[in-house]
Formats: sequence, structure tokens, C-alpha cells
Amino acid sequence: MKILILGYSNIVRRRVISVLKEKKIIFFIASKTFKKKIPGVKKQFKSYNYALNKCNPDLVYISLPNSEHFYWAKKSLKHKFNTIVDKPITSNEKQLEELIDISKKNKKVLVESTFFNYHLQMKKIVKIFKKDCYKRIIAKFIIPKPDKKSILMSKKLEGGVLMDMGPYISSIPRLFNLKKILRKNIKIKKNKQKLITSIKFIINFKEGRYNGHFEFGGKYQNQILISNKNKKSIIKRVFSPPDDQNLNFKLISKKSEKTIQLKKDNCFKNFLNEVLKIIKEKKYFFYYKRMRKDIIFRSNLVKKVI
Repeated sequence: MKILILGYSNIVRRRVISVLKEKKIIFFIASKTFKKKIPGVKKQFKSYNYALNKCNPDLVYISLPNSEHFYWAKKSLKHKFNTIVDKPITSNEKQLEELIDISKKNKKVLVESTFFNYHLQMKKIVKIFKKDCYKRIIAKFIIPKPDKKSILMSKKLEGGVLMDMGPYISSIPRLFNLKKILRKNIKIKKNKQKLITSIKFIINFKEGRYNGHFEFGGKYQNQILISNKNKKSIIKRVFSPPDDQNLNFKLISKKSEKTIQLKKDNCFKNFLNEVLKIIKEKKYFFYYKRMRKDIIFRSNLVKKVI
């Protein structure tokens, strides 16, 4: 197995490389900005095109600014490489459909790298609450205001809350089986550059209610509170669970309070293991439905009707 990584982002440094080393996967990195030798890498490139032409990888991982995701994912798929793209996979539905068409034609796996839900804590909570008829979910992900020079604050590079946190927002209804929307109330804030910096919403589904607050600029919060008529739970650090800590959460009912202890878990490793399995089984279509559903939901957050 050989993997080519386009870009040397924080997620590559913090999450990806350690897993590749542990699994003894050969990997190459192409970066236009990082010049120093990267430990463990088979070979480094300065040109993305040159790397795509020379490496012949089994899988390409695209970890570039949001504005470059579609272009390089298209290039990778046209080279007939299985392709993982950092969230968000594309800027809109039209771009996603174009990538899916190439993926189908060349029979290569295409997937967005949104993997918080592959952590054991999220798997547990989904298993507990997914089948309930009616549930209430309150999700919060608020981070301190990023530096002006950050990619997150660049309109040109397609930063902003919808692009960065939108994949988290859209994953929740899918994971907890919230399907039929009855009504919604959404408030969006933009900065002077017309970049979305805050999204607050209440969406009533037939199957439950989903409240959310996702924002750049505030005291750090990262949690989900979920409840039904019989029980409730709060999951902390849900959207960026650490892979080096034993996490736990409380499950509270009218009669008892139980602490669920969890072992250390690596959500990116779990995600990559699934992707490699899907590649081996040649189920190139496996992620299409998920990606379509998620991008439609987050695109429609800024429209009048979902």
C-alpha cells in the first residue's frame, strides 16, 4: 500500500502521519510550502502534478485549502487513483456530482475525510440513541477567533464556519436518523469580508429536534447533549476526540446515573481502516449516498428552505 498526500496541513501532521507509520504504510508528501525533511516520508515533492505522475499510489489523500479540493480531487480521480479529500470535499453539489461521475467511470473510491464519528464514544452514543422515536440534540462547536491570516478566515481560500464546520453539522442528522424536516430557524453572522463566522439553528424534524451553535470567536466549546423521554447524555470533545486519552461520558436516566468508561481510540485510524477495506472490496460507490446527503443539508443551511 502506497499513499500520496497532497499538502502538509495540521491534520496531516497531527492525525495522519502517525497512523501511516504505525500501519507501516509507505507514504509520499507533496508540499509547495514546507521545505524541511519530514520524518518517515518515502519521498517529498514540491509539485502536486509531478507527484501524481511519478508516485503511482494506491490512494491519494488531499489535504489542501478548501478552494483547491475539487481541482485536485478531479486530477487524482482522472489519474485513476482512489481519493480521500479533507472536509469539505467540495464547495457545492455540482462539483461533488462531477467527482462522483469520474469515480464511477474509473471505479475508484471517493470519500470525504470527516471522521469524528469513527471514535468509540460517538459509536456508543449513536448506538444508544439512534433508534429512539424522538430525540433532542444540542450541538456546540465554538473556537476562539482565528488569526486574520488563517486559512479559516480567508474568503479566497473558502474558509468560514459553513465550510470548516458544516460537515460536522450535516453529519448529526444522518447519524441519529433525523430525516423529515418540519420547520427551521437559522441565524447566520458574517464578517466584513462576507465570510460566515457563526451559524445558530433550531431544526424540528419529525424524529426529533436539533439545535446547533457553530462559531469562530468565543470561549471554546465542543460537545453534544442528547436526550429522549427516558435518558440523556453529554459528550465532550466530540468533534475532535483525542487519540491518547481514555474518555468517558455519563448516561443519566430517571432512576440512575451511569458513567461509561472508554478505552483510548483513534478515529482517523478507524476511518482509514474502513477506507482501505472498501478499496480492497472494490466498493467504489460506498460513500456516494452519505456525501450527497451531507452536502445538500449543509448547502441548504444558508437557503430559505431545506
